[in-house]
Amino acid sequence: MNIAWRINWNYRTSVFGELEKFHRKNVYERYANGSEEMKKQTFNHIYNLRMDWWNQQSKIEARTIAKNPTERNAQTRMKQLNKQPDCTPIVFEAMVNYLKNQFEHILNLGHTEAYSFLCNIFEPTFLPVLTEEFITPTPFKTFDYKGDIKHFYSWCLQCKVIDSKTSLDSFKMAFNGNDLRGFNDFVFKFKQHNHCVYFFDQLNNKKLINYKFVQNNRIIEHLGNIKNVHSKRENYLNTKIGTPKGIEYINDLINSLK
Repeated sequence: MNIAWRINWNYRTSVFGELEKFHRKNVYERYANGSEEMKKQTFNHIYNLRMDWWNQQSKIEARTIAKNPTERNAQTRMKQLNKQPDCTPIVFEAMVNYLKNQFEHILNLGHTEAYSFLCNIFEPTFLPVLTEEFITPTPFKTFDYKGDIKHFYSWCLQCKVIDSKTSLDSFKMAFNGNDLRGFNDFVFKFKQHNHCVYFFDQLNNKKLINYKFVQNNRIIEHLGNIKNVHSKRENYLNTKIGTPKGIEYINDLINSLK
């Protein structure tokens, strides 16, 4: 059996099978109320697009890292790759194995820093280059809203902290306690980034969501499209008033919830 064929076959078998499971689950949960035909067509469209993307990306990664096979280049490429919403642990490991085999058996780069980095990427020394989603194999679960979700949704629309085109089904998905990986239906939009942090903190204080047992800062960053939640929280808590300025509209929203 040709070794290049076997390397490609192993990669595609692992990645395509995982992508099928990931996107089928994502589509069927996201469009649970849709028709079977609609879900099937949506899944086939997304799945085919992502299969083609990952197939091409393996060649791009091999070619790009081979041109400059340093540890830094390999680390940067892998870190960026791992930000793909459907880069599950299985997909990521398949890519790493593909690149190692390409470097050692096809490209004669087994002596390089990049190859050494790829061989040791799952060791504790190298784990910081990976996101929490990869380090922690458990799903990235969102908050489980405890109140009236329809009432919550209506007030968020009224206060214009979500786009008017946001559907109730999408809103429910953001607060159903399930895996948030791959979710990009909408983001919250506040007047200031620290308002977003304050908003979720107040939901937690009112016991409508629970920060325990979930990666709350990371969820807020994902749903609000912001960064450094912890720092933003510390900054507003350490002011004289202990809150951000201009939060009256958020307080009105929170006080309306039940």
